[in-house]
Amino acid sequence: MSKTKTIVLTGVLVVILMLAIGVKFLFFPSIKDIYFATSRRSLLKVPSGLIVIRPTHFPLHREAIIYAPSGKDPSNNWRMSGRNVQLRNLIAIAYDETRGRVVLPDDAPTNVCFDFVITAPQTRPSLQKAIRKTLHYTADKETNDTDVLAIKIVDPTLPGMTLSTTDKRSDTTNKNGKLTLGHTRLKELAPDFEWILKTPVVDETGLTNYYDMTFDWNPSMESRLQNETTARPIADKILKNLGLALEPDTAPVEVLMVKRVY
Repeated sequence: MSKTKTIVLTGVLVVILMLAIGVKFLFFPSIKDIYFATSRRSLLKVPSGLIVIRPTHFPLHREAIIYAPSGKDPSNNWRMSGRNVQLRNLIAIAYDETRGRVVLPDDAPTNVCFDFVITAPQTRPSLQKAIRKTLHYTADKETNDTDVLAIKIVDPTLPGMTLSTTDKRSDTTNKNGKLTLGHTRLKELAPDFEWILKTPVVDETGLTNYYDMTFDWNPSMESRLQNETTARPIADKILKNLGLALEPDTAPVEVLMVKRVY
């Protein structure tokens, strides 16, 4: 190979290497791991104006997502970070949707988790733009007939549920192995079960009153709810204590259809 060709080839390789490094720093910046610490105090110390998404390099343990209000208008100026977050969950967070209503394309990766931190204004829109730019996914809501789990009454006595007084506020107490959700409507539980079970959940009880709901609760149950193989039995146990059950059904529901963009 001539000296001239060697110089040209070397120059091309340098350019390619520089581009590769540029893409790395643009899309997956080298950033301090402390920015992804799972505490609000640490998140509030992260510099303002950051929007970072990267494949995780933390050990693949349980995902962690932290929120922290910032500024006078927390609806638009708040901070968020996450570790070991699945793509479905990342998109659900960005679009303010439960992961049970996020429909990924068939070729979306299922074995990759991400870290992210955002300290820029307009938190969710900024995160949506970052997902489109770095991961090449966007999403739109559609209403489709969908397989769902419906919350239904199986015991009309509704054990574990009592009508809430009108002057009471919503609250949660955890005492002596019992968790009580105060002044809560059943339809407010559906999004929580959607997140846990990764499928749409609808309330078909017809109950519209506010209730105080009490059921057994311990740290083991909380851990098992976060495990895909044990979440459903625990969810069924909670609802059974309230005289309710989850039954398969079909219903028109709004879902978030994700598509890849180039």
